Amino acid sequence: MIPAHVPLSRYPRWLADSGPSADVWTLAIAVLLFNVGMSIFFFLYNLFMLDLGYREGPLGVLTGALALGSMVGTIPMGMAAQRVGSRNVLVVCLLLLAVAFGARVFLFWYPVQIAFAFLDGVLLCGWVVCLSPAVAAVVDERRRPAAFSLLFATAIIAGALGGLLGGNMPRWCSNLLSRSMGIAVSGVNAKRITLLASCVFTALAAVPIARLSRITAPLRREPVGWPARGSPFLVRFLLASALWAAAMGAFNPFTNVFFVRHVGLTTDHLGNFFGVAQLVQTAGVLLMPVLLRRAGFVPAISAAQIGSATALVLLAWAHGILAGEALYCMFMFAQHMCDPAFQNLLMDGVAEDQRNPAAALNYLVTSLGQAVAALCAGTAFQEFGYPPVLITIAVGCLGSAFALRTLLRGWHKSAGVPLT
Repeated sequence: MIPAHVPLSRYPRWLADSGPSADVWTLAIAVLLFNVGMSIFFFLYNLFMLDLGYREGPLGVLTGALALGSMVGTIPMGMAAQRVGSRNVLVVCLLLLAVAFGARVFLFWYPVQIAFAFLDGVLLCGWVVCLSPAVAAVVDERRRPAAFSLLFATAIIAGALGGLLGGNMPRWCSNLLSRSMGIAVSGVNAKRITLLASCVFTALAAVPIARLSRITAPLRREPVGWPARGSPFLVRFLLASALWAAAMGAFNPFTNVFFVRHVGLTTDHLGNFFGVAQLVQTAGVLLMPVLLRRAGFVPAISAAQIGSATALVLLAWAHGILAGEALYCMFMFAQHMCDPAFQNLLMDGVAEDQRNPAAALNYLVTSLGQAVAALCAGTAFQEFGYPPVLITIAVGCLGSAFALRTLLRGWHKSAGVPLT
């Protein structure tokens, strides 16, 4: 984000000095491909399973299994990144992830689905644990806020594209095969073809990652100590991050089901709407550095969390499609303002040789929070309906904002974390 004191006439020079480097643009290509693939898959997968007779309860168990896999895989992935380098872990995990997600669209025995969901969570750790340290490795502290904003904005734009493709590709595939080859494709098989295409996008994300030589070597060869030891900042940060992850993990996995079953949107309408909603998220991500500069990390993040809670309360009692869509956009705008700020705060608040373990620990605690939240929310949505559960989640968002301000008020200054 351009600093406020930089006039537009000096923007090209500022971009050369403080803007994203070539390695960041390479990472942005990988982020684009990965998030297109993942957005298509997670958009369609629950709807695909609904067509096969699954309900919110079992889908919540699968989401919880994925989060538990993420929890189990965090520390091993962090250790692997320290030993063999972030790039190698990223490439291997992306390729294996494409295969594992592809298997889930053919093997429908429930225990097998749970096992593959768990495996997918383990492999997703490689991406989440290694990406932020990879960004920190290829850019200096001055360029880091711009890099994180660019990558998060790219991820959201990719999510918008993925939502559009996920909502429309089944119909496109069905029409194409019917007109060109005379093959009638059912709705389930059209979704299956689209889900397999998402796996191809995920595998292609490994190509640009493989070209990044600066993140090949591990940071250190000796055994890595427990990073939270002697680090009050990290302990406090992890507590605040876990609470926020639990609140978001309770609703995010079920948003597509919410709009199909509760609001009544069709799949293609939902895909188009999610595309628009994720463009709104992009605006939130790009606005966050300005808010960080004006208010500081803790006040800015907690304000966004309170905005998320407000939107959820209104969404719980919204009537009509347009009102539901507008309030969901408000919720996603506020929610995604927090993501780059949390990552920037973590990477700036720990030592360079502890970034991989710190990222692993952060993913560990957030995965645990998401696993518990998804397991409880899936059953709660099925038993009590959406409005009361959404209000409960909103209370959790407010609790997260209070915890953040209590645990980290003023800590960004004492930890030396920059405000720009």
